[in-house]
Amino acid sequence: MYRNALLPSTAQVIQKIRGAAFLESFYLSGGTALALYLGHRESEDLDFFTYDTFDPQHVQSEVNKLGQLESVEIADGTLNAFLDTVKLQFLHYPYPLLQPKNDWEGLSISSIVDIACTKIITISMRGSKKDFVDLYFLLKHYSLEELFDKVDQKYQGVNYNRVHLAKSLVYFEDAEGQPMPRMLQRVQWEEVKTTITQAVKETFLFRYELGF
Repeated sequence: MYRNALLPSTAQVIQKIRGAAFLESFYLSGGTALALYLGHRESEDLDFFTYDTFDPQHVQSEVNKLGQLESVEIADGTLNAFLDTVKLQFLHYPYPLLQPKNDWEGLSISSIVDIACTKIITISMRGSKKDFVDLYFLLKHYSLEELFDKVDQKYQGVNYNRVHLAKSLVYFEDAEGQPMPRMLQRVQWEEVKTTITQAVKETFLFRYELGF
């Protein structure tokens, strides 16, 4: 794991909460988990998912024993808050893990494949620049065809459209004005867009009408 991908504040929060009983059913996913695996950029937020239903207020109470939460937002199956300036999310995520979790410093971390599936769905809803950067580095390890097949497996029974997913991967307009994440492996935004666009073309151009 690339521990240098963590900001010092994030590493300190992990030290505070790792091994806590309330975390047993949760696993770390999202951009920070991916950065730990790939070491491509720095990341700060901690996103914890669980397949099980949970009481957000109970989790809030348990975290407050370790440090005072701020800017708390609670909804059904969701807790968003800040601990020592680090954004935390606890989320009920009722989709199966395709590969076993990994243990790291008292935390369970979802596999790269599972993170990749979630990343594609996130981009389809509204991709940020860091999401596209993450996808660029994922494409160094997996083909887009492989990733879409994994998405099909992970989200069985979910009504989504492959054409929409493919088009969303090349919709960069909302991300254009955003800053690049703090990179540990150098890459230019134009290269990110070009690589993803080429991958989508090679995978889908002859199968669907994507309007290229």
